[in-house]
Amino acid sequence: MHDEALLVARLFLGVPFILWGTMKLRGGEAKLVPVLASMGLPDAKALAYLVGFCELIGGVGVCLGYPARTFSVLLGLWCLVTGYTAHKNDINQLLAHVGMAGGFFVLAIVGAGAMSLFGGAPTGVFAYLP
Repeated sequence: MHDEALLVARLFLGVPFILWGTMKLRGGEAKLVPVLASMGLPDAKALAYLVGFCELIGGVGVCLGYPARTFSVLLGLWCLVTGYTAHKNDINQLLAHVGMAGGFFVLAIVGAGAMSLFGGAPTGVFAYLP
């Protein structure tokens, strides 16, 4: 039951990032570019695509369960940074990002479980990735 619960938790955490990343890569970056430009960041359009790519890859890694710990820490930090920078004036969005970050950090501590790519214990070259 423990491994099934971890799979469900990984899907709850990873699927939104897959969707958000896909939407940004398929034209949704148009909404993000003005926000990034208003923050004074250079080349906001390229950065918006980079954000979409990182969200997509991170979400896929969490859903597959490998390397779940690395992607969980990175996406947890991502949630904290985006919550503070983009949603600090909206307490509901800020708390939602903090809650997601907490879920990612718990996943990083617990691990992906046996129902993941490589069964949670990769071998060969993949064993060197965190």
